[in-house]
Amino acid sequence: MTSFSRFGSAALGVVALAAAGLFIAPAPPASAHGYVGGTSSSLIARAAWSANADRGAVQYEPQSLEAPKGFPAAGPVDGKLASAGGLFGGDLDEQSATRWAKNLVQPGPVQVAWSLTAAHRTAEWRYFITKQGWDPNDPLERDDLELLTSFDGGGGIPTVPTVHTLNIPADHTGYHVIYAVWDIADTQNAFYNTIDIDVRGGGAVDPVDPVDPVDPVDPVDPVDPSAPAAPGGLHTMDRTATTVDLMWSAAAGADEYRIERSLDGVSFTAVGTTASTSFLDSGLTAATTYRYRVVAVSDAGETASSVLTATTDAEEPTGPVDGIPEWSATAAYTRGDLVQHLGVVYRAVQSHRGWGDETWITALSLWEPTTAPAAGHAH
Repeated sequence: MTSFSRFGSAALGVVALAAAGLFIAPAPPASAHGYVGGTSSSLIARAAWSANADRGAVQYEPQSLEAPKGFPAAGPVDGKLASAGGLFGGDLDEQSATRWAKNLVQPGPVQVAWSLTAAHRTAEWRYFITKQGWDPNDPLERDDLELLTSFDGGGGIPTVPTVHTLNIPADHTGYHVIYAVWDIADTQNAFYNTIDIDVRGGGAVDPVDPVDPVDPVDPVDPVDPSAPAAPGGLHTMDRTATTVDLMWSAAAGADEYRIERSLDGVSFTAVGTTASTSFLDSGLTAATTYRYRVVAVSDAGETASSVLTATTDAEEPTGPVDGIPEWSATAAYTRGDLVQHLGVVYRAVQSHRGWGDETWITALSLWEPTTAPAAGHAH
């Protein structure tokens, strides 16, 4: 079992229908989004952790794991708990003892923080944990979980970030899963996060992860220096049509930082290095979505941050674009459709129908901005 230490450091929920090839939302989703992680949290969710390879498109929107609330009586079905019912292709539901990186913890108190990309009135926060003796090689199900603790939201707007202290039971050892549920007060939805942990100490050794005996006659090799911690809190300070201004939190043990950029989220290219915790990336294309990560570098190794998605501003429009309709928050669209809104031309990423939410035009899972053509020439 591979474990990674984690010390403190943002997909709209839609249901696919075959009819007319559209994605129809069962109810208008909450404008709030969030995930477990960030500089105030000792733990980071499966969807948000860059140490988890091949987790699919959710790596760009870990804040969007949204499904009907009411867990465990309702909510995501068994076997699809981690993906909130199969969102983003369901990659998060792959389950085995070695599939996911694990937050290293001890029994007792541990701090958890929700990074909220948009705060929303909250009914309750609840945390479940797998029972001792659960099978980590079977799909995650309700029967594997027991309530760990809960926090009353009181219907109010939560602080950003929202921080809770959990107590890991002393009788839990080895690999476990914490299932975090954020119930929104004034919609029918909730957000679901899966957190993988490796509990060390406080009981017998987990039989899934046996410890090899140490040969007393062999000399002990010196401990290799540790790689630097991952840079935390990567965010943008400002954006223009041609620049993105990045900033992040310092990583312990880092000598310098390498800034990497990607268009597809798969192939990253270094665009600069710095010893500070900020970087201005320039010479970019207007209305283009880029993905960034910052790599902490030292003689002992390298550790990358989570991936940040940033879209450059569109160039100032000269006026409405002929032949391209205005976007409607209640219309149905097919993948590839072009619309214009506030002087920017957008292309539909997937087929869907709107429910009146004026923020959907900015959801990168539904619309991508594209450079407007010259007036009188439609795409």
